Amino acid sequence: MQKINLPGMNLTDYSLRESISITDRFLGSGSLNTVLFISAKILVGAGTFAEWKTWIGDADLIIWSDPEIVRQAGIRAKDRIHEVENQEYIKAVLKRLGKGKKALYLLAESEEELEKLEADLKLLREDLTFAGRGVISGIQEEWDDEANRINAISPVAIISRIQFERQGKLMDRMKKILNADIWLALDYQMVPGGRKVPFLKKLLSKWYHHLFQRQMTEYYHAKEKERNEGTKADGSDSE
Repeated sequence: MQKINLPGMNLTDYSLRESISITDRFLGSGSLNTVLFISAKILVGAGTFAEWKTWIGDADLIIWSDPEIVRQAGIRAKDRIHEVENQEYIKAVLKRLGKGKKALYLLAESEEELEKLEADLKLLREDLTFAGRGVISGIQEEWDDEANRINAISPVAIISRIQFERQGKLMDRMKKILNADIWLALDYQMVPGGRKVPFLKKLLSKWYHHLFQRQMTEYYHAKEKERNEGTKADGSDSE
C-alpha cells in the first residue's frame, strides 16, 4: 500500500495482492462496492472538474488502467508496474467470477460497445457467465428502468465500460439501489484481453499522459514553492 499525492486528491495504490484481498471481501458482502479504473484522461479531468474528483473519491477501490500513469504518479517498483501493465487485477477477478459461475451484467453505451466489451472479457476468460446486459443512454430517467432490470437478475458483478462523465453520474445515481456485490467500472479507453488498440486511442492516450505529466509537474512546483515560502516565514519570525 502506498499513498499517492495528486492535485487536489490523495489516493491509495494497493498491490495486486492487497487489491484482490479487498475485492474478496467485497464479494458476498451484501452491499455494492465500486471498483473504478482510472486513466490519465480521467486524472486530467479531475484536475479541472470538481465533480470528477468527487466520483473518484467515492470509489471503494481505485485501479490504474495503464502503467504509464503509475510511473507518473511516482511509483517506481518494477513488480507493481508489471502488475498494472499485464492487467493482472482484472484477470484475477474474472478468474474468480468465471470459476465460480457468478452471474455478470454488462453495461455500455450501445449494442456495438456491448458486443466489444463481451468479446474483450471473453479473451481474458472464456467461462464467464453473462446473465444480462444493458445500453445506457444519455436520458437519466431511463436509468431507473435499467436498475430494475439489473435487480431482477441480482448479478454478483456489474461490469461497465462507459465514457467517464456518464459513468460517474451513473454510479453516483445507482450505487445505493443496485443488488450486486461489485461494480467494475472500466476506463473507456481500456481494452482488456489484448485486442489491438486503435491508432487514435493510442494517440489520445499519449496526449493525456503528456497533460497529466504537466499537471503533476505544476503541482510539485507549487508544493515546493509553498515549502520554500514557509521556510522563509519561519526564518523571519525567528530573527
